[in-house]
Amino acid sequence: MSRWLAPVAGAVGLLALVVGLVWAELDMTSMSGVGLVGLGAVGLLLGAAVAGVRQGAEVLARHRHG
Repeated sequence: MSRWLAPVAGAVGLLALVVGLVWAELDMTSMSGVGLVGLGAVGLLLGAAVAGVRQGAEVLARHRHG
């Protein structure tokens, strides 16, 4: 399950980022899409952090056992 968490978080974050950017561009009267852009950026950072932690744990485990 944990190996799917980073790609799913990254994909959801990227989707939210793109939708937020399009929404902000099309809705000239308000900046309501900017919050969605921020949420997308946070999702991408979360996915990258999960992937980094998981990769670091694998390298550490290989180093201990190898």
